[in-house]
Amino acid sequence: MIQALQVFAARAAAGAEAQSSFRNFLIVAPGSVGVATVPDETVMELARHLNQEGYAYVARPDQKEMADDPSGVRYLPLSHQLPAFGVMTAVIVIGDPLWAALAASTYPEADIFLM
Repeated sequence: MIQALQVFAARAAAGAEAQSSFRNFLIVAPGSVGVATVPDETVMELARHLNQEGYAYVARPDQKEMADDPSGVRYLPLSHQLPAFGVMTAVIVIGDPLWAALAASTYPEADIFLM
């Protein structure tokens, strides 16, 4: 995950004048994917970090309804499709190439990271 943050930071620094101030980040945490699971605390830490640069959203299957945490991160239910946004800056998918492929087709303008 640190690598994704470094890549995004480098791209943000290189094109800061061309970027819009409106940035959405989506973390897709589909749950247990064999041995490639990431602790929920790590996902929450990443989301809070990204929330300092824009708006961070976390989509996960165990989320029953939309909710915000005190830091402003929005948690969304994840079922069979990704949440709909007008503009997405980056999508980080935890351990599932099928969700990453769906993210790439859903948000063609976004940077997609598979962790």
